[in-house]
Amino acid sequence: MTKPSRKPTVTVDLPGGQSRAREAILYVAKRCEGARHFGAVKLNKILWKADFDSFVARGVPVTGRQYRRQKFGPTLYEMIPIQKEMLRDGAIRIENRDLGDGFIENRTIALDVPRLRLLGTDDIRYIDSAIEHYWDMTGTESSDESHGVAWKTRANGDPMPYETALLSDRAPNADQMNRLRGVVRRREMSTQ
Repeated sequence: MTKPSRKPTVTVDLPGGQSRAREAILYVAKRCEGARHFGAVKLNKILWKADFDSFVARGVPVTGRQYRRQKFGPTLYEMIPIQKEMLRDGAIRIENRDLGDGFIENRTIALDVPRLRLLGTDDIRYIDSAIEHYWDMTGTESSDESHGVAWKTRANGDPMPYETALLSDRAPNADQMNRLRGVVRRREMSTQ
């Protein structure tokens, strides 16, 4: 008898829905005011890392929103509509900074104070960790760093299920290899 397949998790229904992403964007923009590099690519990578690291550790992401594979790495699927709404509401502005050599950084500037009524202490801890991880990176460096096996297993525009966070770019260590060998041996014995 085969087990029913479970659909991959592309969104998680969390209290506040899309507003959680809005709060997270505002929080990240406020925290990254002093960052040397902080454009659209880096904002997306920070949110993606916070969501997917949280999913691995807690079984629940920070925002619960859907991500898509794009050329420059995982991107919050609703980023453009959310930012348009935030611009309309006066919560943010987008500043285009010429970095030279043809690079234009689209920096999100927080105009409102993040209220964080929907994000808990643990959520903020994952966001802060992601900010710290990407702090010194340029958009190009953060993009390149996000092109791991999870990104490589998708085509541009494809959803990136939260379970892809369980994929690793690292070779298995000795303990992991021993466990895998044990699983293989048990399965071989059960088929004999």
